[in-house]
Amino acid sequence: MKSGVEPVVRFSDPRFARKSGVQDMPEQMTTARALKAAVSHGNGLLEKLLDALHPDVTERLLSQATLHDVAVGDTLIERGARSEDVGYVLDGTLAMVQVLEDGKKHIVGLLVPTDIYGRLFDGPSNYRIEALSAARILSFPRAFFEQVLRDNPEAERLFLVHLLDEVDAAREWLLLISGRRAVNRVASFLSILQRRTRFKRTGDHAVVHVPLSRKDLAQYLGARPETLSRAFHELEDMGVLRIVDPHHFRIIDEQALIAASGDDLTLQDG
Repeated sequence: MKSGVEPVVRFSDPRFARKSGVQDMPEQMTTARALKAAVSHGNGLLEKLLDALHPDVTERLLSQATLHDVAVGDTLIERGARSEDVGYVLDGTLAMVQVLEDGKKHIVGLLVPTDIYGRLFDGPSNYRIEALSAARILSFPRAFFEQVLRDNPEAERLFLVHLLDEVDAAREWLLLISGRRAVNRVASFLSILQRRTRFKRTGDHAVVHVPLSRKDLAQYLGARPETLSRAFHELEDMGVLRIVDPHHFRIIDEQALIAASGDDLTLQDG
């Protein structure tokens, strides 16, 4: 854009401007430049795409962005629906959910900050996407986003590499489920979650937030809730972690946590 006036990013909720990582600027002053700064962390796909695009293209793309404040339990995409938007997770955790014929929900995957959803260049969603925690989402019109990729070969290449990284991530989650004992699965889950999400530190130790209820986590890891409770306490007794509360775990020994998983968790995120 040649006018020298940057486009203002739209907010789906007026409160969101103050919670999106650009809170130092009044809502009406929030520009594409400020939004680019907000997503420039975590080495995610969107950050790489924006860096690969010409500044004018980046500006046009971000001018189409909308920020959403998502509540726990909100459904973003229904299974079988073709989303008109592409979503990028800025904060929080989303679940990929299969709903069985008896109405029971089965969580088959998690989406964490820097993950993208919306099945670009593809058909309907195979899963329902819903929020496990309060989340912040940056969305773009799907058709516009796809056209930007088509018109920019380097950005399209990065997207294809991202798809390969997703295959590696799926293999990693399969390793998680393959643990022989519940303690192996819990250790794998915490190790992967620590690496893939932002976490707080208290002193030298990371505190990992698990957004799932114990019932949902048990279903996800293929174990009973009481078995998971024993597994968490076993890891605590081993000196691997400290249980802060049912959703927060202070990792005392990261290498011991990886060893307790019993699997090769050396895959690196792209």
